[in-house]
Amino acid sequence: MTAELSRSALPPLPTIVMVSLHTSPLAQPGSGDAGGMNVYVRHLAQCLAHAGHPVWVLTRQDSPGQRPQPLSPEADLPDAGSLAWVLPVPAGPASPVAKDELLPWVEEFAEASLSALEAAGVLGADRSVVVHSHYWLSGLAGVLIAGRLKTPWVHTMHTLAAVKHAQDPEAREAPEREEAESQLARTADCLVANTPAERGDLVDLTGAEADRVVVVPPGVDTGVFTPDGPAAWPGVPAPLRLLFAGRIQSHKGPQVAVAALGLLREALVEEGQFTSEPPASLHLTGAPSGTERLDLISQARTAGVQDWVTVSEPMAPAELAAPPRAADAVLMPSHSESFGLVALEAQACGTPVLAHRVGGLVHAVQDGVTGRLVEDLDPATWARNLRRILDDPGGWTELGPAAARRAQQFGWGEMAQTMSGIYCSISEQGPRARR
Repeated sequence: MTAELSRSALPPLPTIVMVSLHTSPLAQPGSGDAGGMNVYVRHLAQCLAHAGHPVWVLTRQDSPGQRPQPLSPEADLPDAGSLAWVLPVPAGPASPVAKDELLPWVEEFAEASLSALEAAGVLGADRSVVVHSHYWLSGLAGVLIAGRLKTPWVHTMHTLAAVKHAQDPEAREAPEREEAESQLARTADCLVANTPAERGDLVDLTGAEADRVVVVPPGVDTGVFTPDGPAAWPGVPAPLRLLFAGRIQSHKGPQVAVAALGLLREALVEEGQFTSEPPASLHLTGAPSGTERLDLISQARTAGVQDWVTVSEPMAPAELAAPPRAADAVLMPSHSESFGLVALEAQACGTPVLAHRVGGLVHAVQDGVTGRLVEDLDPATWARNLRRILDDPGGWTELGPAAARRAQQFGWGEMAQTMSGIYCSISEQGPRARR
């Protein structure tokens, strides 16, 4: 946990009701629908609890018998009375459901959330309440919850359908999503964007009022992701070790990395520089997301690099720091990213990042300083960049210390301090009239 906020300088702080309908902050990032948003919600909630905000995270119950539970062990926090709690809410089947199929249960979730909050004793206390929803499905529930409670409502999109469709022609978002996001953007008391670029998208693509969009960069857990600590390479030993960490879906681009590796091999063979030992290896850690199933091992076999590519299940954050420490580069060939927390975590480990020049990655990675930004997702372009690193490993390695310093600029405690000020401000102002 990073910097703790000063309680003495603040009036009684609002209770924060976070809405994370489709995925729990307790879920394993990199599997199913869990990713950077889970990390974001978990760390923000924990740091707000450190500050003295009571925090309740509403998420859909996806197995029978789930009960409220602390977001982190009591020993991690200075005051047991300020724990952040996860509150499972019954809506739809008590089993995992892909986020693309959850829209029919949004209203049921909102109604059940109000009952769950009342049963937990959250409502009727002497503290004000602010609702903060995450992702468009949660936003649809959050506006209903905030409306019933007559309380201010903050929303973070995390991703926008309009951006995904523009950057990825194969993206297939729910037909209702773009219109819903525009309505949410025009209705929320405050919208939180990760970067100035996302702020611009919210204004230009959804009609959000610019003065209600605030830029608050996310953080990185520099207690876990640090250059110091165990380094363990889970892939094939090779001079160039490449890591991809995230959900296995085409939008995240792992297939681009495999194809680029195949083209790198072809170029080395043509030049007579290929030996029996792989000059590069790629390890992919993550799990399939949604209904899409990428067969990356078959793709690697077709590309002639089956001996260069390995895969593993998602790792817990404490374990996830070891592979990037051992890697030479972390690859992020995503079609779009509102920020790209993996890039920040990799840099915090002192590992430069090779990322697509798009969205939040432009802000997370300093081109030529903490890594390199690639102009497109053509595997040939990525293969040329991999060859550049292979031919000049010293020049690439020199970016590592700057990457670690860059990550130190992003802290969850600092983010929570900014968000606490936003919550207190809009709590004093009260909710705006909904349109």
